[in-house]
Amino acid sequence: MAVSLLLVCAFLFPVSVRAAPPEVRIVPDRELSFGSFMVFGSGSRTISANGGVIDVSIVPLEGNTPVPAHFTVLYDRGNNSRHVIDVELELVMSSPVPVRVGGVEGKLSAFETDLPQALRIRPGQAIRISLPNCRTRVCSQSFQLGARLDVTRDFGGASIVIPIPFDVAVISVDRDNPGRR
Repeated sequence: MAVSLLLVCAFLFPVSVRAAPPEVRIVPDRELSFGSFMVFGSGSRTISANGGVIDVSIVPLEGNTPVPAHFTVLYDRGNNSRHVIDVELELVMSSPVPVRVGGVEGKLSAFETDLPQALRIRPGQAIRISLPNCRTRVCSQSFQLGARLDVTRDFGGASIVIPIPFDVAVISVDRDNPGRR
């Protein structure tokens, strides 16, 4: 009786099963961290995309280790198609806003990535990311981002966090390559 009741419910209240729509997003896996340091007046710390650190008028302190940011760009095809596809994405970083906490101000500049096609980037610059030969539902590309933090200190100390805004959009999805199906 339970089986027939379920069949009747399914007949009376049909459920449409739809594939999820395609989606692209960028995930911040790790924040850009400039570590712990002290500055008298003004100075800068640069972290390269591979983690190298250059200090100018900065006194390094023990504590947090400087590390580049790590991002993953994900394309979810939204269905279970087994077709191999090539995906072209466009990634754009917006200008991070300078941050002031008490008597300390910080701003970011001199951005660099470990993406071969965009070793140095500027806010507003479009970066093409290719996800060729995508065979799974979700395909991805990860990259690291380094930058220079310019710090001005009038008084006190602060923990500065500056969000790095990115937008990503799909440029093309090539499903018409009959040699790879």
